[in-house]
Order: sequence, then C-alpha cells, then structure tokens
Amino acid sequence: MSLQINTRADLDALKGTPAYLEAMQLLYGSLQMTADTAEYPEGYGAADYVGPAIEPVWTTLENLESIERLGFTKDSFLAEYEAATA
Repeated sequence: MSLQINTRADLDALKGTPAYLEAMQLLYGSLQMTADTAEYPEGYGAADYVGPAIEPVWTTLENLESIERLGFTKDSFLAEYEAATA
C-alpha cells in the first residue's frame, strides 16, 4: 500500500485502520539511519585523487526529522507507537 502523509492530520485520519499501523511502523523505522561517518580528505573520489583508499565507517544515527515534522517528540511518538502496536 502506498501512504502519503504530509501532516499530523493525515496521520490522525488513519487511526483505527490497518493503514495507521503501517504508517506508524514506517515512521518507527525512520527513527534510525545509517550513515558513513568516515573522514575523507579534500578531493577524495575525484578522478585524479592519489591518496590511500578509505573504508567507510557505517554508523547508526538517531533521526527524529520525520516524527518532529508531524509534531511528535521522541517520547510522544514512542508512546503512540506502543499504543498502536499493543
């Protein structure tokens, strides 16, 4: 199913439907992201770069952007998520 949620009102309109649980699960999945946090020198990746190869350093980072855009704090979202998945 394709969900488009632009506002908190969009999310709240789904309450009581299977789509609400799906939306909450997708939002829960957005709480973390994996990013390469290695430090690369200037020009790394350019065709004329001659320095050593640098391996990526994959780090899991907290990302609250999506839930904050919908008016949640981390705690309020987790409480709502817990109620939705109970």
